Amino acid sequence: MSNPFVPLDDDEVVFIGNGRILLDNPTFKVGELLDALAQLVSDREADWSEDHEAWFSEGSDCEVLRLSGSGWQRGRIRVRVEFSPNRTQERLPDRTSATDGSRQRLRVQARTVSDDELNG
Repeated sequence: MSNPFVPLDDDEVVFIGNGRILLDNPTFKVGELLDALAQLVSDREADWSEDHEAWFSEGSDCEVLRLSGSGWQRGRIRVRVEFSPNRTQERLPDRTSATDGSRQRLRVQARTVSDDELNG
């Protein structure tokens, strides 16, 4: 079974109707959530420094004891937001396509009118 979660980029937008944390607005960018989380952690940590910011950006140096049996492995760790779609093919209607359809229905045809028709 594969992991259905995929990481979201900082500029991707999320809407959460119920169960929000850290942010009052139900619509926000992933980066805003990560910034709020970093702020919360920094407010609670007496020795917070710029080095700790790496947890929310390029990653912080660490060692991980892997469950795969390969022992300790050196690398970097960071906090990310991941998303798992309900169904891979499910997609909400694109609001711009509905607007484009309305524009096509409202399109006005123009024609050239002679001076005689205008002065009629």
